Amino acid sequence: MMLEAAGLVRHFGGVKALDGVDFRIDGGELVGIIGPNGSGKTTLFNVITGIYRPDSGSVAMEGEGIAGLPPHEIARKGIARTFQNIRLFRELTVAENVRIAHHPHVRYGPGDAVFRTKAFYREERRLREEVEGFL
Repeated sequence: MMLEAAGLVRHFGGVKALDGVDFRIDGGELVGIIGPNGSGKTTLFNVITGIYRPDSGSVAMEGEGIAGLPPHEIARKGIARTFQNIRLFRELTVAENVRIAHHPHVRYGPGDAVFRTKAFYREERRLREEVEGFL
């Protein structure tokens, strides 16, 4: 099981955006969520990615609870969302924009970046190769 939600509930005042949502996604599955405007699709994504905390229920990724974690920690685990109005850096290439988006997954610290250590260059090379593979 890759991603599982059980009993997700999220209210906004008197409006129940999510009311007991359950689902399970196994590795290798491709899943879509469809529904009319106002049916809770975006709220569901926001709860899964940590933008909103569920009022009750749970979300687990590979068996580990992630509900209530901040979005940056959930993103490091591999779940992130994009928004419809993406903002690219116009002065950068496509590859450079993708590298920036992949920044939460680099394996060096601020000191490595400032002092340009071997670890920095090794990781930047790995990242560049990975981005080329994505594109």
